[in-house]
Amino acid sequence: MEINWEQQKAISNPLRSRLIALLYEQPMTPKQAADLLGKNPGTVYYHIQQLVKHDILEVDSVNTDKGIIEKYYRSKAISFINPEQEFPPEHVDRRMTNVYLSQKLVSQLSKDMEDLFYKYGHLSYKEKENEEQLPYSVEFLIRKQNENEKEK
Repeated sequence: MEINWEQQKAISNPLRSRLIALLYEQPMTPKQAADLLGKNPGTVYYHIQQLVKHDILEVDSVNTDKGIIEKYYRSKAISFINPEQEFPPEHVDRRMTNVYLSQKLVSQLSKDMEDLFYKYGHLSYKEKENEEQLPYSVEFLIRKQNENEKEK
């Protein structure tokens, strides 16, 4: 999904990133999301409202049970790109996501990326006679983020 600078700022909070991922998989109420994340429902509700305000989340459905209105929210996307963000002309593509990982998952992700580098090196070698190829540098970075990081 293409986003602007304000939306980019809104999704930069680690809790909001987690909410986006969670609500992309399945629509939920703020209370359901708070329970799954082990967070205060008021805090989660605030962050959901900020994401709705910035058009990242939307109301998926509304249920009324015994006079209680439950709004289920869903994420419009899981991957975001800001077309206004400028990169040097030699940068062909760039992706980034914020995600919570255990040390075990960080190790697995690192191994998976190593496997992908090997796979594409091998594919490159196999196609070199049939396709024009240009040299590229592919980089991979995992940066630890401060969970209490404030909105920028």
